[in-house]
Amino acid sequence: MDMKKENRTGSNLAENISDLPVLGKTGEGEAAKAQDVALSGAAFTEFYTWRANGVFHAVRFNDTRITANSRVFVNISEFSTDAQHRFIGAAKMAVYNIAPFNGGFFAWVEISWGSPLNIRFDVFVDP
Repeated sequence: MDMKKENRTGSNLAENISDLPVLGKTGEGEAAKAQDVALSGAAFTEFYTWRANGVFHAVRFNDTRITANSRVFVNISEFSTDAQHRFIGAAKMAVYNIAPFNGGFFAWVEISWGSPLNIRFDVFVDP
């Protein structure tokens, strides 16, 4: 029996974990390592609102303060009448992957509900 050979790359390859993740290094010595993980004085927070349901592989969030090297953290929640009244409802929601770029970031978002919901994304950025 001949097996069909596919040209697969990236995330569609079979899982094969051989090494643990490696800490990124951008400087020299212990002092540089401590500085790399510290927050800068330019860190900021903001939020975005959206109304949607389903799976979205690359939702674009624009902000000129974000660069390709920014650290971006995103939280998702549902809100009722306005973005200040957030709650945890029956819908399952998640932000999976985040990819910063010069001028914003992309995020993979899933909102598991049968109809569009009011969504708030709280974002913490260390540019």
